[in-house]
Amino acid sequence: MSGTERVAGIVAIIGAGTMGRRIAYGCAVRGVRARLHDISEEALAGAIEDVRALLEAADDGHGAGATHGVVEACGDLEDCVGEADWVIETVHEDLELKRVVLGRIGAAAPAEAFIASNTSSLPGSWMAESTGRPGRFTNMNFGPPEDLKVEVMGHPGTDPATIDAAKRFLRRLGLVPIVARREIQGYPTNRIWRAIKKESLHLVAGGYLSAEEIDRAWMLDWGTPIGPCGLMDVVGLDVVRDIENVYYEASGDPSDRPPGFLDRMVERGELGVKSGKGFYTYPSPAFEREGWLTDSDA
Repeated sequence: MSGTERVAGIVAIIGAGTMGRRIAYGCAVRGVRARLHDISEEALAGAIEDVRALLEAADDGHGAGATHGVVEACGDLEDCVGEADWVIETVHEDLELKRVVLGRIGAAAPAEAFIASNTSSLPGSWMAESTGRPGRFTNMNFGPPEDLKVEVMGHPGTDPATIDAAKRFLRRLGLVPIVARREIQGYPTNRIWRAIKKESLHLVAGGYLSAEEIDRAWMLDWGTPIGPCGLMDVVGLDVVRDIENVYYEASGDPSDRPPGFLDRMVERGELGVKSGKGFYTYPSPAFEREGWLTDSDA
């Protein structure tokens, strides 16, 4: 590890979807420069607008906004990563797409830059060689803006120094790194969420409980402000479907195949929060309504 290594001078984020925006905001609010790229000009412009809105909402009214880092939109991937200390890939959960994008990142980023994939289900060992620098590559699994946890999972060829650098970077963002001791598909703690998600989808598909009943029961049991189906809406039902397909393709187990109703929701554009409709309608989903939690006839 170079003695001159910066924890996070410039962070390049490739993919301006839900997670790309979340990471860009997390950098900016902590005063870390972020560059954001997407092949869609519309998505990129929307992401910059969303990040600025989040920064304005985070401003405490006493000049906090002046300390926010700059988020720069980049139309060209190579320009985006050219001076980066960290590059975080957040494109769709498609192995071949990620390999192509990571190959471009590896070819254009500075030799000392670290590269991470924000994949939710793909092990780093499936992608590491694409970067041309497998030792400086790891996985990171970010959550929504209010989630402090980020799961870090190296692959067998990840240098220990890369994991150390990842922990320093995440702490610079005010986040808590949870480091996997061994590689496993889907990350260790993320698999716990996956078991809950999978069973919830199974119960809805089988007509055992509605999404609202599942969430109401969960929220009453665990005292959380949101249930599993509401959380899937936050993640994006298209993302949930794609992740489940990755597990199914890896295992061949029919129980891992996402249920048909989820495919139909995605086909109708019912993707959750980002489309305005999923299991709930947004903004102002039913579970936020006063009295909803205890009104079993709602």
